Amino acid sequence: MKTLKQKVLIVFAFAITLPILAQDAFSAKTQGSYFASGSIYLDSRTDKINDNKTTSFTTAVGPKVGYFVMDNLVVGLELNIQTSKSKSEDDFFGESELTSNAVAAIAFGRYYLDNNLFGEAAVGFGSQKTEVDILGEQKSSTFGFRIGAGYAFFLGDHVAIEPTLNYRWEDINPDGASSDYKETISSIFLGIGISAYF
Repeated sequence: MKTLKQKVLIVFAFAITLPILAQDAFSAKTQGSYFASGSIYLDSRTDKINDNKTTSFTTAVGPKVGYFVMDNLVVGLELNIQTSKSKSEDDFFGESELTSNAVAAIAFGRYYLDNNLFGEAAVGFGSQKTEVDILGEQKSSTFGFRIGAGYAFFLGDHVAIEPTLNYRWEDINPDGASSDYKETISSIFLGIGISAYF
């Protein structure tokens, strides 16, 4: 009876391990894989409001998730949270200090080359709250896009460190602003992300 139990256990163990042994090694960038990332962006930017300009330094975090719809192509969603502080010189108000906090929902697509270089494009909508020391608080809606390129330094099959160089353009529409009011942001900035592939 003991021998029969041993044989059953051996057959059971073999049946469980055979499919595992038969699987190919995990490949991070293949169709059906998932992607999750957390990025930090450092942004030196120029804001143009009508004919006046402001320069500022911005930091942002961008957690994102995605799915490989085909080999080397991942699409997904990102939540971008940013804050910035700047000083501005205006012809009418003189010098003022601005503090801005914003959040945006962003759709992105990223394509990897075989050497782990990648290009990424993203577009999104959001909201922003700006406090100006002489005017008070202003809420705005935003629309923008981002393009960038980077490299995935894989630390194994599932984790990569990914530095990026990006360009961003954004249109800002304050609540209650007149129809001729124009505010845009354009910037080139660096990012660094840690990504998991599973």
